[in-house]
Amino acid sequence: MKPVLTLIRYGLIFLAFGGGFAALLAPEPYGGLLFCVVCLWAANVCFALEDVRQRILFFFFQVTLFTFLIGRPVIGAFLGEDWWNYGQDNVMFALFSLILTLAFLQLGGILGGLKGCGEKRIACWGLMKQRGFCYYFGWVSQIVFYLSLVFTFMLGQEKIAYIQTHTYYEYFSEFHSQLPYVVYELSTLTKYSLCFFLAALPKKSQAFPALVLYVLSAVPELIVGERNPIVLNVLFALSYYVIRDFFRREQEAAEKEDGIQGQMREKPWMGKFEKGVLILGVPAGLVLLGAMNYIREGNGGAGGPANVLSIIADLFYKQGVSFRWLALGYGAIPFLPHHGFTNYTFGSFIDYFCNGSIAQKFFGAVNLGSSNSWIKAHYGNNFSHHLSYILLGESQYLAGHGCGSSYLLEVFADYGYLGIILFSLILGFLLVYGPRLGGKNALLFSVLLLSVTNLFLILRAEATGFLQFVLTMQFWAAFVICCGGALIISHYFYPRKMGGMQHEGNQQGGNPSPPTEVSGDFEGI
Repeated sequence: MKPVLTLIRYGLIFLAFGGGFAALLAPEPYGGLLFCVVCLWAANVCFALEDVRQRILFFFFQVTLFTFLIGRPVIGAFLGEDWWNYGQDNVMFALFSLILTLAFLQLGGILGGLKGCGEKRIACWGLMKQRGFCYYFGWVSQIVFYLSLVFTFMLGQEKIAYIQTHTYYEYFSEFHSQLPYVVYELSTLTKYSLCFFLAALPKKSQAFPALVLYVLSAVPELIVGERNPIVLNVLFALSYYVIRDFFRREQEAAEKEDGIQGQMREKPWMGKFEKGVLILGVPAGLVLLGAMNYIREGNGGAGGPANVLSIIADLFYKQGVSFRWLALGYGAIPFLPHHGFTNYTFGSFIDYFCNGSIAQKFFGAVNLGSSNSWIKAHYGNNFSHHLSYILLGESQYLAGHGCGSSYLLEVFADYGYLGIILFSLILGFLLVYGPRLGGKNALLFSVLLLSVTNLFLILRAEATGFLQFVLTMQFWAAFVICCGGALIISHYFYPRKMGGMQHEGNQQGGNPSPPTEVSGDFEGI
């Protein structure tokens, strides 16, 4: 199957660039350039499917890229609409930026694959070396996760109760939690402790209930009308399952090569049951998400598309509004406020250090706030607030409306087309090499998993927003609790359990996993 996909990918790349050059010679090149975009996107999907276990993050990124930036013009073209009606220069930028990012995402992915092939050790070699520490790291993190999850569901229940007597729009403009602030603070530990727990390589029977509850924790947001949280949670759970199956395959291949059959044998993470759930669940989920456009408006879905295909097409069309902001955002860049040095790509990090609580207290820095305000729209380095103020106008912006952002706009505003090329190249490399990099140790795997929770939103949000968690006190609090607890417990128990087994473990060659005697105590974590 892989050679066929590779051949199709090369054919699509040839069609993409052939169609692109032909389009530039036409009086209206929009259709030809869109054809080029679609071919490159399809080539990227083929590239991901050639080794989907290792390239699952790359695959899901292509899915969200189509949803947010490609689906709307494609569906508009099939419907006979003037989907390019945002100004010639603006639309040309949107299409060229998509062509560049698609091409260099794949190039970066190829480099990431070559880097992985150049490493002789299995993908999770580092995690297996940390197996003793990971046992306690996962044990402490699991306890913190289930405790903090209680507070997450408390906040969710409050939202459900509020929406019973209010509209979707009132929820976004007026809702404020009435629960004690400590409930919110404790609930923020849920995501961090879950990722720490999963980074410790729990058994499938332990990871399954945790991931199911994590997905269900986003149901209250779905009930009030927010779709992104549950979609991101589902993508996160699927990504983890496929990455663990990638680790399992590499372990089994290494054992077979070394003649150690069955030492680390575990059940497939993506078995028949999981594949069946995907086949049945994906269409049903798309229909539900599409219907939410009309259900949250209070008409019970009346007035929406009449059949399943129309509902799914309507979902992608409406989610693809980011293409409109991508095009119009290009025209708004010259009008963005500039007060000294401005950098949008790393805007959240710069604002944290230059305008955060420490800078305010010791250096008299201005508090930019967190919601729509005149200060937020004119100062700082938040592209979405600056852009929303310009495109929507002061009255709509201050009323709480916004148009989001995109990594394509932010890196272009800072570094031009070269920024799009370099950012896409690095991103493609990390999307493919990320699972293997995360397998080096528990901390790297935790960072990878936490990044995945928001990675797929950078198409319509901040370029480096998926890394903002490192700036939060909640992340560091969760890390200190889980890692510190694991170190303390392992200091007292792990040396005694390993005892006389260490010497025997050092005598084994081949795959650097722990000896069979130890795997009975530490199996799965």
